[in-house]
Amino acid sequence: MTSLVGSLRTRSLVARPTTLEQCREALAFCRQHNMTICARGAGRGYGDLALNDGQALLDMSGMNRILSFDRDTARIKVEAGIRLIDIYREVHHLLMTLPASPTESHSSVAGAICANVNGKDAWHHGSFAHQVVSLTLLLASGETLEIDRSHEFFNAVVGGIGLLGVIVDATLQLRPIPSPYVEINRIPTPEVDALLEKMSQIEKSHDAAVVWVDAYARGRKIGRSVIHAAKYINRKQSESRRREILQAGYERLDEHRRFGLALHEKFGPILSLMLHAQRPMMDSFNRLYFAMCQLVYAIGRSSNTELFLRFGFEASFTVPPAHLVCGPRGYTVQLTFPRSEARDAIIELIKICQSSPSPPVTTILRAHKPDDCLISFSEDGYSLNFEFHPKKRYEAASREAVDRLIDATIKRGGKIHLAKDQVLRPEQFYRVYPRYQELLKIKRRLDPEGLFTSDLARRVGIDPSLDNPST
Repeated sequence: MTSLVGSLRTRSLVARPTTLEQCREALAFCRQHNMTICARGAGRGYGDLALNDGQALLDMSGMNRILSFDRDTARIKVEAGIRLIDIYREVHHLLMTLPASPTESHSSVAGAICANVNGKDAWHHGSFAHQVVSLTLLLASGETLEIDRSHEFFNAVVGGIGLLGVIVDATLQLRPIPSPYVEINRIPTPEVDALLEKMSQIEKSHDAAVVWVDAYARGRKIGRSVIHAAKYINRKQSESRRREILQAGYERLDEHRRFGLALHEKFGPILSLMLHAQRPMMDSFNRLYFAMCQLVYAIGRSSNTELFLRFGFEASFTVPPAHLVCGPRGYTVQLTFPRSEARDAIIELIKICQSSPSPPVTTILRAHKPDDCLISFSEDGYSLNFEFHPKKRYEAASREAVDRLIDATIKRGGKIHLAKDQVLRPEQFYRVYPRYQELLKIKRRLDPEGLFTSDLARRVGIDPSLDNPST
């Protein structure tokens, strides 16, 4: 099996259940043969969250049905392996949406819950935890547990990186929208203060936003960015017409996805070779891109109307996709920091990146709001997502820069998103997520033999045998 970025590959015994009973049989087999197991959804994670080297994987992609849909309450019950885009196919033409959906539209619902992912509307609707009404958890014993938002284990299971059991189904709260269309505004901001001032306005006036940040801009231009903001608009159309238009939108997404995968296969080595001249190449590209956005904004052509599908999801399939950008040794790092620390954090983190021999190829900023999950990434603030393509000769120096990014984030009370992590060390994880001890206490109750684990859990020092990790 492999991670999305493609720099991690492992071998595992894989079970592919299509029923709850088959899930139970897989757990019983692992208990009988003294193996650990890790549930895997769509495999869209960027690190080792759903890898379990030398042990067992429970591939939940075959459990992908919609179990019920109540239009009156706007609630949908689905099996664990269903992809987010498949929920959109069911409800979007009915003027409903699933907030907190990440750019990776083919992520599974259970994966989104375990990683507590976020979308471009994260400051507005929060992380995926806010959309979960209830779920069914299959325990190591083979029993099932119904967990709703009032349950004592809810904030441990959601965002709990799959350590407590297997999510087999979930009920999600959908939200109404006026139409499937959004107005997109692309707003260039010349430096960090202008960026934060404009973002404070965008968060009041728009429904979703994502920010391209020029991590190579220095001095008074540090934080130079282009905000891509979207707000739903009213558009009168029949349900049948919306179905027709959205079907074309889904087909377009599929075409771009296939194109991105093909590009990865054919041109990945070429891009890796080109990125040996990364600093001058990316600096020139960023200058040109910002200048073009400034020109288009100045002449009043920076806005357009398009399907939310395109704004929300298509970026993951455009050129170049994340797994192509990061290369064979690359990785992503997404860091959150409090709103009160935003200006200083952005400047400090970008300066650290600029000191690295391999600065990030792309840098994205998003706004967030907090939740109560035990090892939640979300907080009242912003995040910077860096995609690194380190050269082999610079791997140690690049890693040292990433450690400084993590330390700077921890000092400001920030977090590292585990769904995109493959670099955290135990001592860093313990500092980022001190509430992991509460998670382990619950794990001892639900999984006393340590059946559920993953490469990520082992890497960050959460011992599946439940011995107290060193702190």
